[in-house]
Amino acid sequence: MTSERWEKVAQIFHEVADRPLPERAALLDENCAGDEELRREVEDLLASDRTAENELETITPRLAAGFIAESQHVDRVGCVLGRYHIVSALGSGGMGEVYLADDTVLERKVALKLLPRAFTDNADRVRRFAKEARAASGLNHPNILTIYEIGQLDGEHFIAMEYVNGETLRERLQRGRVSFNEALKIGGQAADALSAAHAAGIVHRDIKPDNIMLRRDG
Repeated sequence: MTSERWEKVAQIFHEVADRPLPERAALLDENCAGDEELRREVEDLLASDRTAENELETITPRLAAGFIAESQHVDRVGCVLGRYHIVSALGSGGMGEVYLADDTVLERKVALKLLPRAFTDNADRVRRFAKEARAASGLNHPNILTIYEIGQLDGEHFIAMEYVNGETLRERLQRGRVSFNEALKIGGQAADALSAAHAAGIVHRDIKPDNIMLRRDG
């Protein structure tokens, strides 16, 4: 994250933090203007603030340093992590960087999600990272990614999961409007997956086109 980006996050945080909870959602909608990544960064800061309200002056600089450190991206393409050989970058988000990797033992492609190095010493981030993997690994559904392994090696926290050969719904929408039947097909499969997750007591809090993958075969 650039210093300009952090200043924007901090500005919105300070404007929203002192408002009553019922007003926060509307203010976030107004200030973030559809920028979901920006909103998530502000909400992360608000969440940390709620867990230690009396330490705001020390928390804010520490989180700022973390956000800025996260922007100091380390290119892991070509690296080897145990049995996994990292081939290319697939994407990144608040909870990690995702790479395409070769599983040299089972000879298959996997999506390897790595916790950003800036947060490997952050106990709360590590806990959330592991919690995400454990929650997903307890689900067995054709429309939910399969988790193969969660581990730590050479200081890296990682999740190895099923690789989907396709594109995100966001990428599909950028190519043009989807037909009514295609929308029903995508929405139906997403609803089936969410229903299975809810039945297992798991709530996905970040449903958006970027987090829905479409396989080449539909």
